[in-house]
Amino acid sequence: MSMHFFTFLAVPTRDAKEFHEAGGAYVNCWIQEEDRERAQESATDLIQDYGWTVESLEEAGTVTGDDYGLEDEDRQFYEQALMEGEVLVFNTWPRGDDGGEEGEAEEGETWQ
Repeated sequence: MSMHFFTFLAVPTRDAKEFHEAGGAYVNCWIQEEDRERAQESATDLIQDYGWTVESLEEAGTVTGDDYGLEDEDRQFYEQALMEGEVLVFNTWPRGDDGGEEGEAEEGETWQ
């Protein structure tokens, strides 16, 4: 089975627990699935389940363990997705910021 990696730009709806604090997020998703389209649909469904709306797909590809060095912080998310089938990391920025430019995102939270 393939491991698909996506980064989406998303905004919280009123249903999101982060609605009052977060202005938006880049959501990194590792989804284990043979079919890329089904993996992308699963990722967007999971994001919506947390009360967020996907605005755009920023990055997509297939990844393997070779894509992550031993010290790469994303390696843990990849390995967790191998065991659990899916991992989402929301890298949020505060409400009122203009879009979470590089260096502005808060430490991500992992939700599955």
